[in-house]
Amino acid sequence: MRQWFTMKAQDKTAEIVIYDEIGKSWWGEETVSAKQFLDDLTALGDVENVTLRINSPGGDVFDGVAIHNALKNHKATVTAQIDGIAASAASFIAMAADKIVMPSNSFMLIHGASGLSIGNADDMRAVADDLDRIDKSLTSTYVARTKSTTAKVKALMKEDRLMDAAEAKQWGFADEVTSEKKMAAKFSLRLLPKAAADRFRAETGTEPGEPSPADPEVPEVPPAPPAPPKEEPPAEAPPAETEPVPAASSAKVITLDAAKKQGIEEHRAYVASVTDLCTLASTPERVGGYVRANTPIEQVRKELLAVRAAETVMPHHPLVPPAAPATAWNTITDKINARFRK
Repeated sequence: MRQWFTMKAQDKTAEIVIYDEIGKSWWGEETVSAKQFLDDLTALGDVENVTLRINSPGGDVFDGVAIHNALKNHKATVTAQIDGIAASAASFIAMAADKIVMPSNSFMLIHGASGLSIGNADDMRAVADDLDRIDKSLTSTYVARTKSTTAKVKALMKEDRLMDAAEAKQWGFADEVTSEKKMAAKFSLRLLPKAAADRFRAETGTEPGEPSPADPEVPEVPPAPPAPPKEEPPAEAPPAETEPVPAASSAKVITLDAAKKQGIEEHRAYVASVTDLCTLASTPERVGGYVRANTPIEQVRKELLAVRAAETVMPHHPLVPPAAPATAWNTITDKINARFRK
């Protein structure tokens, strides 16, 4: 089960670390819930100061709202530090802090809500109305925190604006800019809008899974009996490729972690694509068989197109040309990978 946050407390001070996708997953994996976050927050006890460290591409918008409200209503003074990037739902969570601090090489991204829906015209109109309501709520929170105007915030959200620390402070999304931090990448950029992800790569020189000066270090463990550093491998020969980190041992850890993460992410993307295709074909019962057999996506499409084509010649659709549904189906499936979410 993927743990996307950690919490620790000592005396009257607590640290909360969010270094991954927030809340429930759309990628076929088990994750801890936002409810667990809220339970753990309560379990911190009578703390007076909370440091909220964020390096996250975002996640589920409703989980983000629940976490934002819990932190906003907490009696402790909350200071958010953007260790790498606070994108989407993660930026909304940061708005709950009493103070937002960004190293000069960190980023913040805001954008409107989005989602994938299947249904008739009435269903689509209802979804569009829901997205408008979500955007209205998010906009009002950003406006209240930044003291900007609704029009300016809406324009930034519509742009899918990726702000560096200086821009974030200028717009009111950050209170203080500090010196840059050099850290290791911890997540994929798959949740970011394409333009924002491209700018992130251009400004950091980073691809998903590679070390980046804008991504966070692994947080220090609180004072406790000595223990080996997490994921520290035994001494080995330096990796074949030189990576922009000071120590060879650190580069080795990042290389292995990146390889593992790449495999996991490829599988998640595969499962998500198969699920979407089978759902659109009204054959969700086929998902398990395709995934277990690791059926190539092109073969899945071909088989589902055959199913759809067979349906077009049934008596209850006498006027539909056989080729038309396949063309529409291809158009829909070609757009699946372009989706992103809040």
